[in-house]
Amino acid sequence: MKLSYSQKRRWSGYVFLLPWLVGAAFFLVYPFVFSIALSVSDLENNNFTKMFFVGLANYKKAFVTDVEFVPKFLTVVTDTLINTPMIVIFAFLTAIMVSRDIKGKGIFRALFFLPVLLGTGFVMQQLQGQSIQSGSLEVARGILLPEKLQAYLGYEITGYITAFFNRITIVMWGSGVQIVIMLAGIQSIAPALYEVARVDGATEWEMFWKITLPMSAPILLLCIVYTIAASFTGSSQVVDYIISLAFGTAVPQFAYSAAMGWIYFLFVLAVILLVFLMMRRPVNRVAQR
Repeated sequence: MKLSYSQKRRWSGYVFLLPWLVGAAFFLVYPFVFSIALSVSDLENNNFTKMFFVGLANYKKAFVTDVEFVPKFLTVVTDTLINTPMIVIFAFLTAIMVSRDIKGKGIFRALFFLPVLLGTGFVMQQLQGQSIQSGSLEVARGILLPEKLQAYLGYEITGYITAFFNRITIVMWGSGVQIVIMLAGIQSIAPALYEVARVDGATEWEMFWKITLPMSAPILLLCIVYTIAASFTGSSQVVDYIISLAFGTAVPQFAYSAAMGWIYFLFVLAVILLVFLMMRRPVNRVAQR
């Protein structure tokens, strides 16, 4: 049967999509479905061919029996709720300043993006390992607070100051990608809007609230979702705890780890959906303009 030109193009598209569809089926869909089945089952002698259904027992164990999961989970949630608005606001304000016509803009951009490049190195991995063990990134204690000053201030005040500087360090270290995204979004705003506003006598403060902030709503949504996902899926106490129970113990708990992973995933998904619902109206306003 002779195919028409449009049919040939259609089948060519299917051929190019076929490797991705096969890969998605084996490496995405199958593990996805298998992890759900594993989370509501238990294994006999850790044999995946001998699974028996236990219902929501693994999920109940995470909240009722396990004394480590909930505290670790709440710690990650608290850190994310605190760090996300700070990172987004800092990235947004920094992008506004860097987008100005100032000398050395390229140097400022490189300095703010440098932590992203260093974050994959050995030094940052060691710092992240220390933060997981101690519960906070202890960078500021030795750098900004000498031992003599710590002895003078006392343990309690030193702890508050250190926690503050640690938080600032984490925010600045984790805002490199967001600054680049924000900068691209701000520079995409039509300059004619600012020119018309200046002709009408608008101040810089008014242009920020009436033009820059509303027109940046889609980019703000992208940065918020990215920051939340990076915070939850990065190296954290919960992620390391789940991995350790599955692969770091003498008796692996694959089914229980799968259940905790799904609890974690569903919570992150719910948070992201809530952010989408909250940002839907300002994003739609920009899309309608």
